[in-house]
Amino acid sequence: MTPATLDGLVNFRDVGGMPATAGTIRRGVLYRSESVSSLSRDGRSELAASGIGTVVDFRSEIEVARMPGIAPDSSRPVLVKMPLLNGAMPTSLADLPSLDGIYRQLIQESGAIFARLASIVATGGEGVLVHCTAGKDRTGMGIALLLLAVGADRDAVLADYTLSTQNLSGPWSKRMLEGALSMGLEVTPEVEELVHGTSAEALTAALTLAENRFGSVSGYLLAHGLTNDDLSGLRARLLEGGA
Repeated sequence: MTPATLDGLVNFRDVGGMPATAGTIRRGVLYRSESVSSLSRDGRSELAASGIGTVVDFRSEIEVARMPGIAPDSSRPVLVKMPLLNGAMPTSLADLPSLDGIYRQLIQESGAIFARLASIVATGGEGVLVHCTAGKDRTGMGIALLLLAVGADRDAVLADYTLSTQNLSGPWSKRMLEGALSMGLEVTPEVEELVHGTSAEALTAALTLAENRFGSVSGYLLAHGLTNDDLSGLRARLLEGGA
C-alpha cells in the first residue's frame, strides 16, 4: 500500500510524481514528514500496514526523549537513527540560528549521513520515510539531495520543500510556539520562521555550495561515501520512465 496520508501527521507526503531529466520520480519509494511521534494510534497502524519498511529519524537524542517516535526494536517499520545537528530549540534570541546558517552547516558537516541515507534508499526493497521534528530543514535537505542526485527538476524539488510551511502552519505550529514560550523564548518572526518557515533561497544557496565544490549533487554524495553502484541503484529505485 502506498499511503497518501498517515493519521496525525500534517507534513507527510510521498515525493514521487515530480518530473526528472530521465522520466519522473517513482511513487511509493521516498516519503517525508514531521516527527512520527505525532501519529495517532490509527496512524501507527496505517504505517505498519503500509509499504514503508524503513523510517529514518534525523532527530537528536534530546528531541527523541521529549517526543518518542518509532520504537528502537520495531520490526516493521525498521528504525534507523541518524541524528543531525543539535535540533534543540535555542534558549535565547542571541543563540537563534538562521535557516541559511542551518543549511550551510548541514552541507558542510553532514555529507556522510546524507550519503548513508542515499544508500539506504538505493538498496532497500520497500519505501523509506525520512523525518526530523518539523520535516522541513534536515529532512528537506536530505530529500532535496537525493532527488537532485537522480535528476529531479529543481523547481519541483523547491516547490515540494516550501510546501512544508503551508502544512505546518496552524495547530502544529501553535503547539511548537507554545513550547518555545514555556521555555522562556520570546516568539518573534525569526522564531516563527525557525519553527515552520522555509526559504528556497537558503536551500538553493546551500545546494550551490555543494555543487560548486564537488561539481554536482551526486558528486557531493560520492565524495562523502556513496558508491557508484549505490548511485546507480538510487536512480533505478527513484526513476521511472527513464534511465
